[in-house]
Amino acid sequence: MAKEREILRVVATIPAHEDHDLLDAARDEVLRWARRRAAGELPKEAWEGQSFEALAAGRTTMAALVTAGDSVLWSLRGDDPDKAVPGRIWSTEVSLGRKSPADDIQLGVRLVVNSAEPELTIEPAVPGLVRQVVDRCGLRDGDVPMHSSANHAAKPEHVATLLEWLHSGTRRLPIIVATEDERADNSRNACFDVDDLAAKMCGLAHVVWVPADLTFGLSDALGKSLSVFHGGVRVYEPGLSLLDDPRDHRLILGQVVDRDPQSVASELRRVIARESLRRTRLGHDVLSFAAVRSAATRATKEARTSEGAGDSEKLSAALAQIEALTKQAEELQSQVDQAWQLSEDESSRAEASERQLHASWARIETLEDALSKSETALDAAPDPETWDEFGEWCDAAFSGKLALTPSARRGLRKALFQDVAIAAECIRWLAGDARKRFVEGGGALANIPVFDGITNAPCGGDEYVFDYQGRRLSANWHLKNGGNTRQPERCLRIYYTFDAQYRQIVVSDMPAHIRTAAS
Repeated sequence: MAKEREILRVVATIPAHEDHDLLDAARDEVLRWARRRAAGELPKEAWEGQSFEALAAGRTTMAALVTAGDSVLWSLRGDDPDKAVPGRIWSTEVSLGRKSPADDIQLGVRLVVNSAEPELTIEPAVPGLVRQVVDRCGLRDGDVPMHSSANHAAKPEHVATLLEWLHSGTRRLPIIVATEDERADNSRNACFDVDDLAAKMCGLAHVVWVPADLTFGLSDALGKSLSVFHGGVRVYEPGLSLLDDPRDHRLILGQVVDRDPQSVASELRRVIARESLRRTRLGHDVLSFAAVRSAATRATKEARTSEGAGDSEKLSAALAQIEALTKQAEELQSQVDQAWQLSEDESSRAEASERQLHASWARIETLEDALSKSETALDAAPDPETWDEFGEWCDAAFSGKLALTPSARRGLRKALFQDVAIAAECIRWLAGDARKRFVEGGGALANIPVFDGITNAPCGGDEYVFDYQGRRLSANWHLKNGGNTRQPERCLRIYYTFDAQYRQIVVSDMPAHIRTAAS
């Protein structure tokens, strides 16, 4: 049985322009695209902005118009059979609207496929009409302009503009930054066709190409952990902050890209298209054609009733409204089914990742015990010298034994405490001796000296709860240095708990004293 599945959503703004009516220009561009898709010409009334339905060579094109005072909402849906796969129907829905002639125009696009295939092996791409509207009318993502090809940085001023885009508070789309690898023989070539990726993802992501000699500008402004260079590709999510966990902004290393650049580009397309469904709200950010058509038929019915139309006209209007509502209900059910499937897929993926992670931790612990019994010393990761290196050091040295929460990582990025070495020794003690006592017993932990004036103690009145990986834990222990000072340059506090389920120390916050109800 065929089912309808949504592939991607595009949300953008056409800035208001005094010289001409961009709503008409954008609408006409969409209609030109729809006419080219259809085998025959669209009806003349379509070009006049009225609701219509046209059938041509098995293709269906429908449009609906809703007005209320100065507000205008115009929507179109075009169905098109797949040229290679029988029974697969592609549907593109476009909505254009504004509240008044002086307001910006909001554009929403949905790509939907109807097919009986149990698995869709496709590489998502935005409909061509999005690029046409970008080129003719100019779309924006908040403060960031959209382009149908990649932005190629050629001078430091371009990097400065890129940094403004990265930190923009109005940006809603990710920015893909691809870099040149100056170590490769063909270093002047992109890792993959960035212009093709930008065209396929136009309206879903911004794509920027940065040559090797300009990547230093990114590193200077963002820090090494948030930067990208040596042929790497990074996806900067909206709301970028220098305090972010680097893992929140996906990094693909240059050697990975170099091995199979096309696979990397394809994976980026799939991930970003999927993210567009999660990032936007249907009915709020993007309107479905069924909802607009239902509103249009309701308005038509009410207008005919108020005009004293005959019974036959009222009946036709009522039947049209019933049909529209039925279509809307079917579409809503399809959306619920797809959301449920996506949720199940994500849950299964997360569970599989957790099982693999726990199995890896257990194997690492077994191997470490075997090496210890054979009196073989393990190569230790070099201690961090700066706070920028601290989080990565914890991950590399103590995976499966100690974990930092996002709050702890943010604390490291804005840390004022000056002795990084002492903090590193504290973490090493927590991942080693403290964890061993929690797991195996062998000594009290309350109010005991650790080293160099560092004491381990219960939090007491400063105990607080926090969420980590979907579970609620309680920060009931902390390491602290001596002296009665709260000056952040000299005051060290590491708040943590022992997670008995996963047998690891979870550091909730560090290295500063936190404010609680008790303090």
